[in-house]
Amino acid sequence: MSNFDVGIIGAGVAGAFATMKIAKDHKNVKTILFDLGRPPMKRRRQLEGWLGCLPNSDGKLYLNDIDKVAEIVGSRKTKAAYNWFNKVLANVGTFKATKDRAPSISTEKKLKKIGYDISLNDYVQIYPKDIHALSKYMSEFIERYKNITYSFDNEVKRIYKQKNLFVVVTETQEYKCKKLIIAVGRSGWRWARDVYNNLGIIDNNDTAKFGIRIELNTSVMKDFNKSNCTLTKGGDLELGPFSWNGTVIPEDHVDLAISAFRSNENRWKSDKVSFSLIGNRYFPNQGFEQTDRIGKLMFVLSNDRIIKERVSHILTGKAKVSMIKEYDWLKAVIEELSIAIPEIITKAYYHVPTITPSAPKINIGSNLETEVEGMFVVGESAGIHGILSAAIMGAIAADNVCK
Repeated sequence: MSNFDVGIIGAGVAGAFATMKIAKDHKNVKTILFDLGRPPMKRRRQLEGWLGCLPNSDGKLYLNDIDKVAEIVGSRKTKAAYNWFNKVLANVGTFKATKDRAPSISTEKKLKKIGYDISLNDYVQIYPKDIHALSKYMSEFIERYKNITYSFDNEVKRIYKQKNLFVVVTETQEYKCKKLIIAVGRSGWRWARDVYNNLGIIDNNDTAKFGIRIELNTSVMKDFNKSNCTLTKGGDLELGPFSWNGTVIPEDHVDLAISAFRSNENRWKSDKVSFSLIGNRYFPNQGFEQTDRIGKLMFVLSNDRIIKERVSHILTGKAKVSMIKEYDWLKAVIEELSIAIPEIITKAYYHVPTITPSAPKINIGSNLETEVEGMFVVGESAGIHGILSAAIMGAIAADNVCK
């Protein structure tokens, strides 16, 4: 029972949808799903186990994710996978896309004057009750078929290739798989780096993505019209999506908490708007290491949770981020943003650690296969962020790995 056609490592959004697609459309493909977290419908940790971060997310499926996937695999495959995903979702409810609003014309002009591009983010909102129903539906659906084996509460320690097979070494035993789908998501960013490094497939490790999460009262952001837009400036800065009427919460990563956002339950409701301000900073061959290091430093300074301080402290040099020289770029950005958002200096708070946890970049083909023949990578493991991206890529990889 230790030999399989396909091994899927990670039962988050991408891994779960890949598993369901194989169960339904590739009934003769013997598949094993690994995750160090809990199986469906069991009490689980924040990011690990069945459906990964989805139960703890804000529940917004941003439709711009569709374009991200299409850039890799093409629009035809992406559209087919998105339609399949919608059919799955329709089994637990009726969901309509919310069209994003644009900021006021005067605010748009100010942002464009200082060099920012604006992308609107249409989205589908799902709530905890929908996520619970989706989890139950998917797990019961998979159990109807006999080609899927679960291996939960079982950490994958190592992967190596032996002739034409992948050997997956776990805490309990070794498994042999003809092909693999890597879908470890955000909680597995360090694990993925180690695997990619051992296999010699890292293409680029020059960029660290870190910054702060800014929070203001909605009353001083009326010109943004409750827009969920994302602002970008070249390849160096990204702000957003703007997230309304929720709460900044810690997202736990074993030895690191990252500032995140929730609004899809009454207990998270607030009169605040927040957004991440992430800088892409250049560190030759050290991008991953610097992201990890900076996140851990801020975590230590926060006494093991997340810091909340006034943004004005950044300009006066009194902020805790001011102690870390890699944050020197932040002051100029805040001063520039105050042209379009004057209250950012006088009325805003910031939260850290705020990083984008990502494994170093690897090359993946239009079928989501890596340079290692038979190994496919999806979702955040492939550097593509977003819940909807993960679901779509999981479905596409399932079809490709079974060819």
